[in-house]
Amino acid sequence: MEKIALIADIHSNIVALKAVLEDIESRGITRIFCLGDIVLKGSSPCETLDLIRNKCEVVIKGNCDNYAVNPNYKNPNENHLYHRRWYNNILGEERIEYLRNLPMYKDLYVSGTLVRMFHASKNDLDYRVFDISSVEEKMKLFEDESNIPDIVFYADIHKQYLQKIVNKTLINVGSVGNALEISIPNDEAIDMQEITQAHYCIIEGEVGAKEKKALSIQFVRVPYDINKELELARKANSPSLEKYELELTKAKYRGKNK
Repeated sequence: MEKIALIADIHSNIVALKAVLEDIESRGITRIFCLGDIVLKGSSPCETLDLIRNKCEVVIKGNCDNYAVNPNYKNPNENHLYHRRWYNNILGEERIEYLRNLPMYKDLYVSGTLVRMFHASKNDLDYRVFDISSVEEKMKLFEDESNIPDIVFYADIHKQYLQKIVNKTLINVGSVGNALEISIPNDEAIDMQEITQAHYCIIEGEVGAKEKKALSIQFVRVPYDINKELELARKANSPSLEKYELELTKAKYRGKNK
């Protein structure tokens, strides 16, 4: 039996990433897959990306990775353009080229089960499925012309959940550096510490085996020093710091809730 740690949505939060990597190492796990959104939002895009490249066997492209480095992606307003310029100036051309060339998904067999991993969907970084989305919307994540997966791991919404849908299993691995309550508008007066920790997932089984064997999935949450990350973000003059602080301390999404 082998374990693989699945991490995602780090968003340049180096403090959270280091805490999660330390936890993964303490469990004796040596294989790590990253499901995207390495950059944007946080204090340390270069250090975060370099650490991901050093530690992760598989790295998949996220929508924010694409947005940060692709000038033709979406229709940005001036605020978005400022964010892109800020990160582009820091990242440098070699890191930008690395992000541009990341794959969209990864397939592998684990204990006789075809597992697919991506950020938002196999072919569309902007297709967003929430925990409260319809079964029909969720089942689109399994669509494929030839190889239909049994289990899908994805990221994007910064919120862990697992759902069995007929004979399929859909799992969101959560966010390392930007865990949120994205589905339901939340009251800032409520203590959100249960959500605002760093989250990741572990899959355990016979990796590469096409014969049915035991398989398990585990959710993990890791506390980290949020104030330390915010202090680093202030020193770096990270864009939209007030919104970032609300996300880290109150799990309050800066975008529009669905």
